[in-house]
Amino acid sequence: MPKSKKQQNMSAAARANRSIPVTPGAVPARRGVSQNSNATTGLVMGAIVAVGCWFVAYTFTLQESPNRYLFAGMMAMIALMWSISFYVRLRKWQRRRQTN
Repeated sequence: MPKSKKQQNMSAAARANRSIPVTPGAVPARRGVSQNSNATTGLVMGAIVAVGCWFVAYTFTLQESPNRYLFAGMMAMIALMWSISFYVRLRKWQRRRQTN
């Protein structure tokens, strides 16, 4: 029986229970972007989005729309979430930098 037919006949539980043999101390190599670069990119992107959201929230208050404070408040909540995300990423980046 071909290999593909065997795998199709296995149930989902049987496939989940399969284990891949790993030698002690072996770390699988990842291709692509290094983890340090990826962390820095996420940090910068979070900062840019957070500052942009705060700017949009401020500009909503300058409009003459009757719902300007509602829109500004919603944008401020989004900006606050991005700011918290940036803070968490910054602390994680600082900790990783100190250990290396």
